[in-house]
Amino acid sequence: MKKLLILSGIVLATASCKKYDTPPIEYPGEGVNVTIDSLVDIFMANGPMSIDTEMDLYGVVTMDENDGNIYKNVYLQDHTRAINVRLLNSGGIYAGDSVRIALKGCYINQYSGVMQLDSVNVDWNVVKISTQNHLDPEVVSIDQITAAKESELIKIENVQFVSWQLDETYAIADDNNPQSKDVLLEDQNGNTVVVRTSGYASFADQQVAQGSGSIICIVSHFNGEVQLYIRSYNEIDMNGARFNGLLHNKDFNDDEVNSGGWTTYDVISPTAAVWETSSAGGAPNPYVQISNYNGSGNDATDSWLISPAIDLPSGSTPSLSFDNAYNYSGPALEVHISTNYVSGDPGSATWTDLSGSAIWSGGSWVFVNSGDIDLSAYAGSTVHIAFRYQGTASTGSTWELDNILIKG
Repeated sequence: MKKLLILSGIVLATASCKKYDTPPIEYPGEGVNVTIDSLVDIFMANGPMSIDTEMDLYGVVTMDENDGNIYKNVYLQDHTRAINVRLLNSGGIYAGDSVRIALKGCYINQYSGVMQLDSVNVDWNVVKISTQNHLDPEVVSIDQITAAKESELIKIENVQFVSWQLDETYAIADDNNPQSKDVLLEDQNGNTVVVRTSGYASFADQQVAQGSGSIICIVSHFNGEVQLYIRSYNEIDMNGARFNGLLHNKDFNDDEVNSGGWTTYDVISPTAAVWETSSAGGAPNPYVQISNYNGSGNDATDSWLISPAIDLPSGSTPSLSFDNAYNYSGPALEVHISTNYVSGDPGSATWTDLSGSAIWSGGSWVFVNSGDIDLSAYAGSTVHIAFRYQGTASTGSTWELDNILIKG
């Protein structure tokens, strides 16, 4: 009998350390049912707030913390939309759990534009109804992914990671300094989207997938700039053959002119004209601009923005495209290509003017796409692309560039 009592005590102690799969003896009473959509409406009407009334939110957990890509966070989805749920303590609810969240005592707010249900206590606010209720992800294409789909579970097919990141890992899994990282996903139409991974993810040190295929993710964004989170490493299914994709992408989203090996060179050193990034005019992402206006007049200018060396594969049909806009009168922007430029003064190399093959903005700050400029004649070569801005002492436009893509 003494042994039996000791054994019973051990079982009881073990059970008391376990997360509840069913509601504890005391659990929150039921309140008015709300949807995620109506919860967002409450936020839009009132701003960040603590919920002090009895309300219940029902949904299915679509991403948990198991792979380490998120911490003290889960994502919840109902029939109206999805939301990021921030937990006071880690663990306890998992992808596929159908739950009721008693909202009293929780907060609704935004972080960098993303809606969040905050300060959720798993042991008190959450009642688990059932498990293994896995939702099917919505199958979408990259160009359909916007911030409006925030926190939703999606699947993208016929995609691959860009060629210049194939030697990289999803994140930096340094024991002393783990770092999150972005890798770029592309489709066959040249559309791209960022996949962001935490340095604490269990797969942070894995080399990015080498082939093409599909991936399941959660949609997030940072102030409108879309980024995806991998839910599980096992949901990266990219074992197919690669397709012709991007060879280079310069979108200035990092707010840097010279990142990725881009350089500038002033043939005529101006007082005012500088290639610089800007988000003026309400642009969702930075672009690069240049003007020779010095505040009271114009400076004579001949300034170049030059790409790094880019290898165009033999047998491919590479092309160049970019977005451009301008305002004010002055010489037109030009685009050139060279097979013998090395560095420094562009006058030391031979350049071919491609400007006549591009579609240019009509002015008034209106961005247009250049269209695909055929570079097939340069397949098998290493090239540099350059944009040449000129102005005189009496006239000069302001030119803007963005999304410079070389596809192969």
